[in-house]
Amino acid sequence: MSRPKPNSLRRVPFTLAFLAVMVAANAASGTFSGHLDPGVLNVRGIGLGALQDGNPWRFVTAIFLSHDLPMLMRQLAFAATVIGLTEWLFGSLRAAALFFALDFASTITLLAAIASIPGLAVLAQTTDVGMSLGGFGLIGLLAAHWRFGLFTIATILLLVAIKYAIAPEPLADAGHVIALVIGACVGQLAKGSALLRIPEVTTAPEKTEETHHRGGRQ
Repeated sequence: MSRPKPNSLRRVPFTLAFLAVMVAANAASGTFSGHLDPGVLNVRGIGLGALQDGNPWRFVTAIFLSHDLPMLMRQLAFAATVIGLTEWLFGSLRAAALFFALDFASTITLLAAIASIPGLAVLAQTTDVGMSLGGFGLIGLLAAHWRFGLFTIATILLLVAIKYAIAPEPLADAGHVIALVIGACVGQLAKGSALLRIPEVTTAPEKTEETHHRGGRQ
């Protein structure tokens, strides 16, 4: 008898938990009624002005919220795809660490740019939510492992530029570019390290060779 295949969902517990928290957080915040409650946005969202209250938990709470129901649906699909693929390749602990590290690094870099570049001062009081910075960071990281990674990154940057020309969202669009670049740099620098070694890719040849030897001994 052939062994039963393991349940694929068991390989992505972090992704499933992440999606569940997104759904619960937005349900409690009124997003399913159409739009995120403005009071929740002011207390839980992230932005340069929002950090004046000295609450660092905004970096976490903002990740799981969406401005409105269509945005939530898009981000649920985005999170399931990007975080799910990362977890499938690298495992749950590394996927979680990479996502949050890239999201926080991108957010801090974006806020630092707003604070230091005069032309971006208009964005200082903007409060935002969403998991897209971490998601774009993971895309950049994954692209570093792809054969045509540079082409992929260039294509995404072009799409962001086109989207900005049609429907500009300065804070989010700038954050996506920053996150993509940071993720690509991290992926390129650490591609050969144990942290970002894909188990299926590195162990497959060994398993094939072991199977061959066993076959020869039979």
